[in-house]
Amino acid sequence: MRADLTMKTKPTSRTRCLASVLIIGLVITAVLILSLLSYLSLIHHQNMSVARSQAWNAALALAEAGVEEALAQLNPSASLRTNLLSGSAWSVNGTFYEPNSGPRSLIGGSYFVKYTDTPPPTIYSTGYATVPALSAVIKRVVEVKTTGAPMFDTALAARQDIDFKGNRIMVDSYDSSDDRYSTPLGMYDLLKRKAGGDVATTSGLVNVGNADIKGKLLTGESGSYVLGPLGEVGDLPWTGPGIKPGWWNNDFNAEFPDVLAPFSSATTPGSKTAANGTNYTYHLTSGNYMINGDVTLNNPDKIYVGGNAILYVTGNFSMSGKSVIYIDSGAKLKLFVGGANADFTYINTEGNANTFQYYGLRSNTSLTWSGNANYVGTVYAPRAMFTLGGGGLETMDYQGACVVNAVKLNGKFNFHYDENLKRAEQIRGYLAISWKEI
Repeated sequence: MRADLTMKTKPTSRTRCLASVLIIGLVITAVLILSLLSYLSLIHHQNMSVARSQAWNAALALAEAGVEEALAQLNPSASLRTNLLSGSAWSVNGTFYEPNSGPRSLIGGSYFVKYTDTPPPTIYSTGYATVPALSAVIKRVVEVKTTGAPMFDTALAARQDIDFKGNRIMVDSYDSSDDRYSTPLGMYDLLKRKAGGDVATTSGLVNVGNADIKGKLLTGESGSYVLGPLGEVGDLPWTGPGIKPGWWNNDFNAEFPDVLAPFSSATTPGSKTAANGTNYTYHLTSGNYMINGDVTLNNPDKIYVGGNAILYVTGNFSMSGKSVIYIDSGAKLKLFVGGANADFTYINTEGNANTFQYYGLRSNTSLTWSGNANYVGTVYAPRAMFTLGGGGLETMDYQGACVVNAVKLNGKFNFHYDENLKRAEQIRGYLAISWKEI
């Protein structure tokens, strides 16, 4: 008999079990690998989303930085502006003003800003933020509309203290552009007065004393006030005592930028004898004038203004005795003083408060007016201590407005705010009034 050499194998249950374990292990490994890949992909997409979101936010911040630069360019000082351009870092390009250097580079991106060449300007700023992980740039554009902030939107405004030390000082308002609230010539009329004589300080104390303020009392968040026994603040019918409810606010906030010199050189004004025989120490018509050094006017010195004149005095300005500044009908004087001190007595003008405008530069720290006559004009000297008052029994009268560092009123005094100054050419800068993304 022949032996059968063929070997027959049959999987055992143990072999089948091991194979099943291997297959399950491979499946689980594949599932884990796919899960890990999905998780890594999710993390990658999340990182990209976060990076894009951060760049999106950064682009807006960069655009806002451009708006800030544009506002800084528009508001270098409360000085004369013949256009919307200051300095030499920007120039006109078509109907826009733009930085000469083009886009500004910052950490994480850049911005480009421009504004229209007609006041009040509209600002357009574009922020560009880079996303290195995506090799992409995110862009956002904002449009900001502005308006001119009136240089004089209150009767008296100061950075620090306001002190009514006189005898029953009165503050109220009128409107030189409306004969319902002024004389036909645009002057104050007691019978037509208004209660717009607001008194404001950003950070100081208002000593109302026994003053009668027909207007609102405005203080900063840290400011305060003191009332005397006869002190009143309110509208025309209000007779006190104290402050009428709702006529004191403690949220006043305003920026009063410094004044820059209007120019670096100009004609030196000369003297002249008028046809009527009056000798004028300085005779000004229309144009720019400059005096290097101090100006001292003693009796009978006179300044005559017969046109639209700008006078820049680099030193101190002093008047005493019967010295006079006379501004003829239809004329206007803008007086800039760079010295520490300025003292005034008589300023005679044939026009309203716009016809005499005083500007004290940063170095102008003391300003006094002590003439026993009417003062019609405006004062903008945000670094100066302004003292108004004088001797005698005559009641002094101020028609216009002032912005100073601090103010003290002495004697018998009436202060009348011309509300037309809110609409006048004098602005202290431009404020943003609307913002939108485009």
